[in-house]
Amino acid sequence: MKSQTILLILVAITLIALFSFTRLFSGASEVDAKKFFEEDLTQSYPSADLREVLNTTKIGEGPDSYYALKARVSYGLSTPCPERIEVEYHYPARNFLKRDEKIVSGCAVCTGDSLNCHIIYPEEAVIASHTYNGTEEITQFIKTYSSAVPSVSILPEYEDEKNVWQVDWSSPKAPNTLRVLISQTNNCIISISPQGNSQ
Repeated sequence: MKSQTILLILVAITLIALFSFTRLFSGASEVDAKKFFEEDLTQSYPSADLREVLNTTKIGEGPDSYYALKARVSYGLSTPCPERIEVEYHYPARNFLKRDEKIVSGCAVCTGDSLNCHIIYPEEAVIASHTYNGTEEITQFIKTYSSAVPSVSILPEYEDEKNVWQVDWSSPKAPNTLRVLISQTNNCIISISPQGNSQ
């Protein structure tokens, strides 16, 4: 009877330890996946201006589960023609998949069907701010001030319009910053205006 009790206690302790280890492992898996992803991004895209994990999603349950991770890699963020790559991973290594796709490149946006095009990414907003019709003032600003750099943000609302891109072009040598407002949904320039001293 004593040996059965001891055996029962040992089985209970083993089950508790196994359950604790499983919970610890599953809690650390997402952290491990993200860490591995960030390290690989740094090694694969060493000259990028920005490497940013956008999301991490667990797929499946149990031993066959894995993480799908997505990241943004951007180049030339301080130039008139930034580029954007989106990278997808599957982790762990036994299910490892890496895929990257150029999303913004060639200093052009909405070149095909411009009626159904929406400016989704900040890199696209920078390009549109000096390539769309009506942006000749920005083009001239960039030519005049070779040190001109863009700063981009999205306004949740502007004059009853949702999601308006704001691109500010500035240079230490220019007397003003030029602000370009771009409609995300209507794919057009709303306005260009000077914004005071850029220094």
